[in-house]
Amino acid sequence: MNASILPSHASFDRVVVDRWSAGGILAEMDAVASEVPVSMEYNGISHAVMLASPSDLEDFAVGFSLSEGIVSHRRQIYDLELTECDEGIQLQIEIASECFALLKTRRRSMAGRTGCGLCGAENLKQVFRPLRPVDAALRLDSQALQTALGQVQAQHGTPG
Repeated sequence: MNASILPSHASFDRVVVDRWSAGGILAEMDAVASEVPVSMEYNGISHAVMLASPSDLEDFAVGFSLSEGIVSHRRQIYDLELTECDEGIQLQIEIASECFALLKTRRRSMAGRTGCGLCGAENLKQVFRPLRPVDAALRLDSQALQTALGQVQAQHGTPG
């Protein structure tokens, strides 16, 4: 197998975050989980795109292939290659021909109504769409945000 963590993709990033506390904002460093679009391709044919942490992708590909019934045993996966591209990571998985023939007969849409927005995409080219800019005149009052956050927390019984 030719699988490993790609050097430019870490499983977390260190970023400055704004924390709301006692009606004010405090800038702090925090570790934030990284997720990248990952395309699963079987014998050269796109199957699905999911968001995933960019670490342990070989295990992810094997687990997905087994749990989805694409293969029934690990030995039916002959090769696994990770390729980094601008849109994310491609997992190119070579499987036994009998498994691939079965996969082609039972392909289904994996579309979902909620989530990250990638469900239903078959390849990385379908992932990115043009963004509409936010009105530059939009301004939010920090006290209004703090009040709204407090109301949500009170309604759901979460501590403030």
